[in-house]
Amino acid sequence: MLIDYFLVIGLQTKSNEISLTNILNKKQEPEMIIMHPMDQPAPDYIENIKMWCFPNGVQYFNQDLKRIDLDNKSEQIITEDIRSQDQLSHFILTDEKGQQKFCTSLLYYEKVYVKNKHKHFQKLSKTFPKIAIKQIIKNPLILDEDTQLIYAPKTITLVSHSPSFDLQRQFLVFFYNSYIIDRGLNSIGLCEDHLKQFERLVLTHGLNGAEQEWNQQEVIHLKQLEQDYIMDQDILEFYISVLFTLNKKTLLTDEDQNHEIRITKCEVHNEILRFRTNDQEILSLTNFTFRPLFSRLSLVNIMRLVMCIISEKQMLFFSSNISEIPQITEGLLSLIKPLKWSNIYIPCSNIDIWEYTQALQPYIIGFEKKHKQFLLTQIQEKVIVDLDEDSIIDNSHTIDDLKIPEKWLIELKNKLNQITTQLKYSPKQKIYQWMEAILKTKKAFFNFILQIVQNVLPFIKSLNDREPQQFTQTLKQCFDLQGYIKNHPEQEFITVIAKNTMTFSTFIEQVDDYYSLSKQVDPMIVSYVEYMKVQGQKNELDFHKLINSCLDKEIEKNLKNFSNPATIDLYPWMIKYRKFQDLFKEKNSEQVEQKENQQIVLHFYDEESRMKTRQLLNSKENIFSKFNQKKVINLKQIFTHQNVSNLVQNYKLISNSLKQLVKKPSENFDLDPILQKRKTLLRRHSTLMNEQLEGTKEDIMRLVESLQKQA
Repeated sequence: MLIDYFLVIGLQTKSNEISLTNILNKKQEPEMIIMHPMDQPAPDYIENIKMWCFPNGVQYFNQDLKRIDLDNKSEQIITEDIRSQDQLSHFILTDEKGQQKFCTSLLYYEKVYVKNKHKHFQKLSKTFPKIAIKQIIKNPLILDEDTQLIYAPKTITLVSHSPSFDLQRQFLVFFYNSYIIDRGLNSIGLCEDHLKQFERLVLTHGLNGAEQEWNQQEVIHLKQLEQDYIMDQDILEFYISVLFTLNKKTLLTDEDQNHEIRITKCEVHNEILRFRTNDQEILSLTNFTFRPLFSRLSLVNIMRLVMCIISEKQMLFFSSNISEIPQITEGLLSLIKPLKWSNIYIPCSNIDIWEYTQALQPYIIGFEKKHKQFLLTQIQEKVIVDLDEDSIIDNSHTIDDLKIPEKWLIELKNKLNQITTQLKYSPKQKIYQWMEAILKTKKAFFNFILQIVQNVLPFIKSLNDREPQQFTQTLKQCFDLQGYIKNHPEQEFITVIAKNTMTFSTFIEQVDDYYSLSKQVDPMIVSYVEYMKVQGQKNELDFHKLINSCLDKEIEKNLKNFSNPATIDLYPWMIKYRKFQDLFKEKNSEQVEQKENQQIVLHFYDEESRMKTRQLLNSKENIFSKFNQKKVINLKQIFTHQNVSNLVQNYKLISNSLKQLVKKPSENFDLDPILQKRKTLLRRHSTLMNEQLEGTKEDIMRLVESLQKQA
C-alpha cells in the first residue's frame, strides 16, 4: 500500500453535544474520528500522534475570526480569513519496533455550532426589535439563544512506512482543493455509454466475470467522454481506496517497466499522484523533495553535515518552519548511501521531550527556532544547525578534527560546483535539469562514500564456506576489522569511523546478511555488493570508469522515466466503483437520501430542538459525516467475495438501477460566475494554497540560480 494509515482527528460532532465552556476548559478536545484500517489495535505511536498533528497547539476562532481559547483575552489574535490558518506539516515517528513512520498532516478549520449558555442575546423578546431584518436573513442563528458558530481545527494525516512526503502532500493538496476550497463543486463525470457497457458485462458474466472482462479490455477509448453522463458526488471513499489499492507490486510487475508512475483522473494532464517505485535505490529520484535541503544550506555546509552524520555527532537542527526539517534530514541521509543512520532520529521534535538532547548516544533532533535559546542554555558540546541562517556551530570541536583527506573534499566540492555551473537558464527545462542535478549530486556523494568505505568484501570472514546458521551479527565475529584498516589508504581516518560508529557496524552486518540470506537485504546493499564484485576483476582506474559509466546509465534511465512516466487512469476503476455503490445501498437508502436532502429548518423554541439544529448543521459542515470505511476497498478487485458478501447478492434485480440514475449533464455543472469568484477569493486568502502548495516551478528556478551563484 502507498500508505499504512489514514487518520482524521477533530472534535466529535456526530454524536456528542459540544459546549463552548467544555472546549475552553479542555473537557472536549480533538479525538480520533477515523482510523483506516481498523482491523487491528492502534499502535502506540498512533495513540500519541495528536501532539504532532497540531504543531501550534489546538486553536479555536469565533465567527469574527478572533482566538477564543486564550487565557489572556487582551492577547486575542485576529485573522483576515480562516483559510490563512490552514497548513501542511511533515513529521517522522518511531513505532515500538524501532521502525520509522513518515507522516504528512493537513490541518484545516471547519465550522462547528456549539452550545454557549453565556451568549449575549439571552432573551429573544428583548433583542428582536434591535436586530435588522437583513441581518436575520443573512444569519438566522442570531435569534438562537444558546448556539454559537466557531471554527475548530481538524487534521487529516497520512502515515507511510517509507519517506513518501511528496505523494502524501500531493494527495492532501488534491483533497484540499476538492473538498475544502471547492466544497460542493466536486464531482465525477461518468459517461452513460461506459456505464451501460459495464452493465451488459454484469448481466452476461456476473459480477466477478464482468470485472475480469473489464480489466482485460483496452480502456484508452474510455477517455473520449460523450455528452451524456451522470454526476457522482459520493467519491471520497474512492480516492482513499486508491491509496490502499496501489503498492509497488501492483504498480510494477516487470523489472524493465517504468519506475515513474503517474496517477490521473479521466484526463492525461489531470495528475493526482506521482510515485517512484525504485526510490530506495542508490541512484534514484526520491518520493520527497530536495528543495528545502538545497535552499536552506550551502554546498559547503551540506558536505560538513554529511561528515557529521558519518562520524555520528550529536546534532540539533533549528528552523522557523519545523515541517521542513524531516525533508532536509532525509535528504542528508540519502547522500550517505549505502551507509545508514542507526541512532536516535527525531527530526521534528516537541519541546516537551527536550530531555532527549541530553542522551549520551548520537542523535539527530529538530526543533522550532523559537526554542533555540532555551536549549542552548541546557546543552553543551553539540553540533548546532540553524537552517534559517545557514550556519553550523560545532561546540564539540570535532568536525575539523576528523582528518578527512583533503583531496577527497576538494574532489567532491569540484564535482558539486561543476553540477551547478552546468545548469542552463531554460525555463521549459528547469524541472528536468533540477532532477538531473539531484541525481548527479547523489552520484558525487556516492563516489565520495565509496572512497571512505572502500571494498569490504575481502574482509568478511569465511565468506564462501560459512553455513547460514553459523552467521553471526557482531562486527568482531564476521569481519576482519584490523585487516580492513591495514589495507585502507587512509588508516587514521577510517580507524575513527570503523571502530567508533554504529553506522559502519550496521553497514557490515547488512553486507553479511546479503551472503547469509538470513534477512531481506536493502537494495542499496545489493547494489554496493554487485559493484564491489566487479572491482575484484578490474584495476582501480578501470573500476572507477565502469562504476561511473553504470551510474550515468542509471541517471539517464531515471530522467527518461521522469519525462515519460507510466500513467494509470482511474476512470475505468470509477465505472466499477459506481456499480459497487449501487450494490452497497440498502433498501431504505432512497428514503434516507430524500430526508437528508430536505431543506434545513432552524428551530429555536426549546433546548432540545436547538440541540438537534446544531447537530444537523454540524453534519452538513463535516466533510466526513457520511464517510463509510466499508466503502474503502481494493479497486483492482472490487467484486471479491469479502466485498460483496454483506451486500445485495442478486445483481440482476438491481440491474436497472444505473439506468434510473443516468441523467443528462446538470445545468450547474459548469461553475457559474458567483461560485468561480468565491473559489478565486478562497485561493487568494489561503496561505496553504499560495505559499506552500503552488509555485513549485518558480521556486526551483530561483533555487537553481542561487546554486549557480554559489558555484
